[in-house]
Amino acid sequence: MRKEKSIYKQGEHPNSLANLIHSGRPKTYGVEKKQRYLSVTEEGWDGVKDVAKTVECRSVSDLLEKLGRGELKIISA
Repeated sequence: MRKEKSIYKQGEHPNSLANLIHSGRPKTYGVEKKQRYLSVTEEGWDGVKDVAKTVECRSVSDLLEKLGRGELKIISA
């Protein structure tokens, strides 16, 4: 089986170029997020994922964003 030669040069195929113009997920708050790093135990991570689900957040990142913006409050029992 012979592979046909493309009429496009490397990196010039319209599909490849379209993939470079990726707007991604819409910005919920209208600003770019910055990647942060944290350390947490496996048990703590599982727990915070459960909390995020319980309060209907899409992710731990969403939970932290809402806490930081005052959209969610932590109330001690």
